[in-house]
Parts: sequence; C-alpha cells; structure tokens
Amino acid sequence: MAETLAQEQRRIKPRVEDLITARANMNEEAKQLAFSFLEYCIDKNIKYDWSSTNRWNLKIKGRSIGYVGIGVRKIDDDSWNIIFGINELLQYEYFILKEDLAETIHNNIHFCGKCHSKHETCALKSATILGKEYHNICGGNVCFKNPDSVTIASVRKIIDFILTLLHGTTSRPIRDNATSSLTRIDNKLRVVNITDSNGNTNENMDSLFGCKFARRKHDLKYFYVGRTMYSEFNVNKNIHEIIFELNEPIELLMYSLTTSLRLDVPECWSLYGAAAKNEPWVLIDEQAEFPRPVTLYTEKAFKIDNPKSYRYYRILFKGSSFVLSLLSFYIK
Repeated sequence: MAETLAQEQRRIKPRVEDLITARANMNEEAKQLAFSFLEYCIDKNIKYDWSSTNRWNLKIKGRSIGYVGIGVRKIDDDSWNIIFGINELLQYEYFILKEDLAETIHNNIHFCGKCHSKHETCALKSATILGKEYHNICGGNVCFKNPDSVTIASVRKIIDFILTLLHGTTSRPIRDNATSSLTRIDNKLRVVNITDSNGNTNENMDSLFGCKFARRKHDLKYFYVGRTMYSEFNVNKNIHEIIFELNEPIELLMYSLTTSLRLDVPECWSLYGAAAKNEPWVLIDEQAEFPRPVTLYTEKAFKIDNPKSYRYYRILFKGSSFVLSLLSFYIK
C-alpha cells in the first residue's frame, strides 16, 4: 500500500525550503518572499522544524510561537502561509494596537470551519479581538496566506517584539522583583489543607500551592482548568474556587501567580480572607485581568492594600481553560 503524504512526511521530515522550490504552481515572487522570511528566521535564531503535514513549527528558545505552512487544508494548495494562534497574538494586544497592526490581523483571522453554523460540538462564544466584536466563534488562528512584503514586515515587527520578552523555564521561573524584600510561603508546612467549599480536593488543585518546579519534563506539575476536567471545583461553569487553610494566621502583604507551560491564564479573579472556618469571607483583592503580555513561567505579584491577619484564604478564578504553575503568599 502506498504511503499517504502524512506518512511520508512523518518518515522523512522534509525541509520547507525543498517543498517551496518544488511547488510548480507557486509564482517566483511568492517563493522569493517565503525564502526571505526563512532567512529572517535563521538570522533571529528562530528554528522551523517539521511538525505535521506541510507544517513547520516556529520556535524561539524551544517555545513555539507559530507555524510556516504550505497550503491551507487542501493538499494541492500551492500557497505558503505564516500562522499564529489568536490567543498567542492577543498577549501582545497593546503593542499591536500601538503599531497600527490590528487591521492586518483582522483581515487574516480564520475561525474554526464549524463556526457560525451553531454546530452542536462547538463551544460558541462572543469575543472582542483587538477592538472588534466577533460572535458565534470558537477556535481559530491568524493565517497570512501568500503574504506580500508589507504584511511580512508587519509579521516581523511582531516577532521582533516577542523576542524582547523574557520567558522563564520549568527549572528557572522569572521571579517578580516586587517580592524581593518579603518572605514567600509556598510549602505544605504552612498550608495544611487545600479544598473547595465542599471539601473536594485532588492532585491538580494541590499542585497549585507548594509545587517545586520540575527539573525533568515528565515531572511537570501545574494547576490545570479545562472545559470538562475538574468540574467538581467549579462554583459555576467558569468560576473555580480554591480554599487554603494555614497552620496559623498570617498577615498577607502580597501574593503572586506564576504562569506555566502555556499562555492561557485566568480571565480575572478575587481573593478573600477569613479568620476562622465559619466566619464570613472578606474581599481583600480582585484583579480584572492578568497583566499583559503573558510570558511562560513568569511570576506576577499583587499587593494587598489593607493587610489583615487571616488563617483561611479563598481565591475564585474565572475562565473556562487556563494553566498556572504556582500561587505564593508573601509576608514580612
């Protein structure tokens, strides 16, 4: 039986340059622009290894930022493409708006093919993307198909900005300098119980507090919220509750969240304190959004304006899907 294209490429892992050269129906100008973009990637130390059928993963220091592709879904499509995830680009919203690149992004957004059809398996929702309202959408990407020189210049400008951002690693997260004079509490000696208000707990919830950053890839530990997983910890569909019981009251001056292996973060959250188990919760901090841009394995700290001593702390995260590595409390 003859190999399929997918099987052949999985075996030989072709170079994108070779496939561009072999495309008889791709005009010479498009080929030259494609090669110039690849030369730019080489100059910036951006790798583009084969990833899947007619897709090569753009990686900066091991972190994927997008793809170079040949064709869009159709095998006989001789276009070449630069592809980014929408969530990836939205991390750089301020920069994109400041540089007047929003229209370029809007003109090249491609949503899931099931969108706008109210397909029963789609998680349809509304969203504001770079100032523009979209309705009945789910997953999608930004695909620059046969980009001209002006579009490539815009793409390069975004990538150049991404290159200026520091990202931590699993073994060396980037700490927030604002916490340097404080003592961090992120171990199980001080936190004796982690549950929701119904007493539910599991390893996923437990790993948010006190996890040590992994030295090996398969040792990764992180707190994950997905659309269907860990639903028992939801207050409702998009609200996730965690309660920390400490061995003694602490006066919390700051707390922090550390990102993980993906850029998905909570939409917003609220932090509460209580002196005893049956006392009412007191709102002590709330955040309307995670500070942008989001970078991997990076700590973001938040100051408590009116610190008081509590033994119980409760955090409510909003978001249907996100990943975090660590939550830390800071005292004097």
